[in-house]
Amino acid sequence: MTKLTRAITPDEIASYNMAGVVLLKGVLDITAVNMVRKSIDTAINTLDKSQSGYDLSAITTAAEQGDDNSLIADSHGQHDIKAIMDHIEQSGNEFLYDQSPNAGEGRFLLDTAISSRLREFNRFVRRGAGPEIAAALLDSKKINFFGDQVFLKEPGTRERTAFHQDASYFEIEGDQCCVMWIPTDPVKLEHGAMIYVRGSHKDGHLYQPNVFISQTPLPDSKGDVLPDIEGHLDDYDLVHFDTEPGDVLVHHYKTVHGTGGNTSRYQVRRAASLRYCGDDIRIKRRPGTPKQLHHTNDLKDGMPLDGTDFPVVWRQAAAA
Repeated sequence: MTKLTRAITPDEIASYNMAGVVLLKGVLDITAVNMVRKSIDTAINTLDKSQSGYDLSAITTAAEQGDDNSLIADSHGQHDIKAIMDHIEQSGNEFLYDQSPNAGEGRFLLDTAISSRLREFNRFVRRGAGPEIAAALLDSKKINFFGDQVFLKEPGTRERTAFHQDASYFEIEGDQCCVMWIPTDPVKLEHGAMIYVRGSHKDGHLYQPNVFISQTPLPDSKGDVLPDIEGHLDDYDLVHFDTEPGDVLVHHYKTVHGTGGNTSRYQVRRAASLRYCGDDIRIKRRPGTPKQLHHTNDLKDGMPLDGTDFPVVWRQAAAA
C-alpha cells in the first residue's frame, strides 16, 4: 500500500538522473508532514540530550568572542568543536554569513540520527514514503536506510550552509544513494532554500567535506578541493526551488549544494534530511568524516549495507 499521495513520474526520474536533483511536488500528506515537524521540534527542544546536536550560531558567536570555555563544552560528542574552530582560524577562512537587518537574531540548529532516539520518526523513515521514493529513483532491487539529520534556521539566522557534497561525509562508495530534503514550512530563497549545482553529480570529483559554516575542510579529511562557488555564483549552473509542506526535494549524494541563512523576519525554516541507498553501495572508510555515534557494528571496506545500522526498508517484488 503506497504512502505517496501520487506516483513518481518518468519525467521526475529523468530529472533526477540528468540534473542530480528533482522537486517532487505534493507527494507527502499532511499527517506525514505534521509528524516530521513534530519530530524536528522534539529533537531541537532536546538538543542537549544528543551527542550529535549543535547550535551552530552559538558556536560561531563563541569563536568570534574567543570564548574557549563554551567551545570546549561543545566538544563532547560527534565533533571536537574547539579543534574545528582552531582549524578554521588557522586556515584564514571566514564564517559564511548573510547580511540583513535582523542578521544574528536567529539560530542555526542541527541534529543527526534522530531516528535512533525518536520512535515515531524511526517508523516514518522505515515505513513512510521515503523508501518508495528511493525505489522509484534508484532503480535498485532493494533499498537500505542510511541515515538522517534535521535542520532549523530561525528568522534572522546569518549563518549560510557552505556548498558541499554529501558523499564525502558518508563512508560509502557507489552510485545508488539519494538524499531527501523534506521541508515542513514554506521555503523561499530568503528563508534558506536549497541551491544545487546542476549536473555536478557527474563531474567525477569527490570533494573534501567542510565544516558547513565555512569553506574550510574538516580536519584530516581527504578529497578534491571544492571551488569557491559562493564567490563566483555566476560561473555555475545553479538552481533553487520554492517549496511547500508536502514537497520533497531529492538529490544524488554527489550533487553539490548549499543554502543561505534565513534573512526573513518571521518564517522559520525546518527540514529533515533522509538518506537511502541501493544495491551497488559499499562501505568505504575515509579519514576526517564525522563520527556516527549511533552505529553499532564494526564497518569494513567493501561490506554491503546490512544489519540494524542500515535496515532494508524496501524490496522489489518477486516475479510471478
